[in-house]
Amino acid sequence: MILIIFLFFVSTISFASGKSECGTPESDYAPCIEKNKADRLFQNCCKMYAPEGCLPLCEYITDEFTSRSLIIDILKSKKCSLKHLSTVLFCASQNQDNRKCCEHLKLGDPALGVGKRCLRFCDPSGEGIGALSKSDLTCIYNFNIPLYCGMANIKEY
Repeated sequence: MILIIFLFFVSTISFASGKSECGTPESDYAPCIEKNKADRLFQNCCKMYAPEGCLPLCEYITDEFTSRSLIIDILKSKKCSLKHLSTVLFCASQNQDNRKCCEHLKLGDPALGVGKRCLRFCDPSGEGIGALSKSDLTCIYNFNIPLYCGMANIKEY
């Protein structure tokens, strides 16, 4: 199972062959721009709106385990409070609604056991994240998906 998930993200992180295909379900939401350019946009937004302790989260880390470890370490260290997670996700999404991408990547899958609750992480400016609860641990464990979808939705720089 872990290998399948890993292979899925390795295959989807490759860029779409044509700009018209990128960021669409047909390309599994392959990113349209290079990661380093997307990271610059993300980091510039975070520098303006997020506390300094949250800045390590402001990179499009799309690997499930790396992303999970980073967010857990940052939250445990208390350098970045959970209340700032919505700001980080706002910057990751570039103020776009990425729920379709997140649904495509199964963030709303019933197997997660939290219904569609995690999809609000993919539209922080629209739906808003609001207060977090224990049910949101599943969403935090899948933090790489809103990040991936945020990057996939950036069409040009």
